[in-house]
Amino acid sequence: MALPKYDQIAGDIRGRIVRGELKAGDTLPSERELTERWSVARATVVRALDVLRQEGLIETRQGTGSIVRERALLARTAGERYRTAVQTGQVYTAGEYAEIVGAEMLPAPEEVATALGIAVGDQVARRHRVTFEGEVPTATSWSWFTAEVAGAAPRLLQRERVREGTTRYVEMETGRRPHTGRDWWTARLATEEELELLRLEGPAAVSEARHVAYDAEGRPLAYEVGISPGGRWTRTDEYAMND
Repeated sequence: MALPKYDQIAGDIRGRIVRGELKAGDTLPSERELTERWSVARATVVRALDVLRQEGLIETRQGTGSIVRERALLARTAGERYRTAVQTGQVYTAGEYAEIVGAEMLPAPEEVATALGIAVGDQVARRHRVTFEGEVPTATSWSWFTAEVAGAAPRLLQRERVREGTTRYVEMETGRRPHTGRDWWTARLATEEELELLRLEGPAAVSEARHVAYDAEGRPLAYEVGISPGGRWTRTDEYAMND
């Protein structure tokens, strides 16, 4: 089923912001331009812009129109990061970068083994990174891969940035294209390690996102847990509630 037009418009603009094509302070096309470009009523464009305002991506100023917010708070899913990597060759947008603080093989704990479809204690590759905007840490994440995937993609075990993103890199090295993703979100208090990594004063709330990427045969490619400071981002979902 095709998305509603307002959602298509919002998604197009959101994608351009995520990829860095529209930067902080850039002015969006006018409502009239968007109405003509998408062949829709003005009310549809207004609704699309409302969605982006609710997500904290844009703001509207009298006499200027809608502009991309300074340090827009992006809640990017793993799928959005993967699409950015495919389209631009880099997983991070302008102003973002990651420090790799760990890359090693270790026995899989139960949670990781379940996600990757392997036995508890099997060897897995784990990468740990902290993502920054300028000097500010915005997230920390851990990614796990089976020994089979790590053997085919040796850069996973190097403490160096994979600029095209680990999921895209794994696809390029193994030929296994991500087909389906499954994400879970929750909110909780930060651990002592997370407080230190994200430079937070405790107690502090964080959001936790867990992600599994599957190939076309339904085999897990990667498992990731990402942690972001609570209040740094918002995400809006709209969906049908009728049968």
